[in-house]
Amino acid sequence: MPWPGGALEGFFYMYMCHFSQLYVRLLFDDFTMGVLCLMNVASTQLHPNNWVYLQAFWMLCQPLYLQPSPQSFLYFYVTRPKSLTTWLSLINRPGISRLKAFTQSFKHFKDVFFKVVVKKPGRSYFYNDDGSTKFPFSWTDNPRRYKDMKREKLLVANMEVVETLMKFNDKIPIKGLVRVYLSMHPIVDLKGILLCFNYYVVF
Repeated sequence: MPWPGGALEGFFYMYMCHFSQLYVRLLFDDFTMGVLCLMNVASTQLHPNNWVYLQAFWMLCQPLYLQPSPQSFLYFYVTRPKSLTTWLSLINRPGISRLKAFTQSFKHFKDVFFKVVVKKPGRSYFYNDDGSTKFPFSWTDNPRRYKDMKREKLLVANMEVVETLMKFNDKIPIKGLVRVYLSMHPIVDLKGILLCFNYYVVF
């Protein structure tokens, strides 16, 4: 039976830098797919500089025993589509975001990309029961704009994430968090990063 859109197999694209510099992993977790779904963008429609925020946020939540969610993540950012059918940018909310802005230049990143084909055994990871994809596989012409995510709209679990991260007085450098993906001892390294910011975690 053909999959949605008439194709025998679903597919989406990823840039090489997603894997080589940002350490994105397949299969995506629910948090990553949920953010892309909530913002209504394909994986390549979110600029690599903004993918870093997803990676760092997920990693920051791990030693704090927090479950990251799209809603708690977007509490710290606003989204800014430049125009229809184009990039979506994540902008730090002044005085709220706890991650430093990431300004590294990804030169010529659009020149090298992967086509990720969803084979039948992996269909359940990327498709909902009704046959729809868990996030847009292709670029959309209506990425969602968020001015801010109100606290009163957050569920209790999401509020716990926000309130815990708001305890940090200083912004945490993103590069340090993302590099932990390559660490042989990620928990130890994460603990060291948090201790530098006067946040003690019992492991």
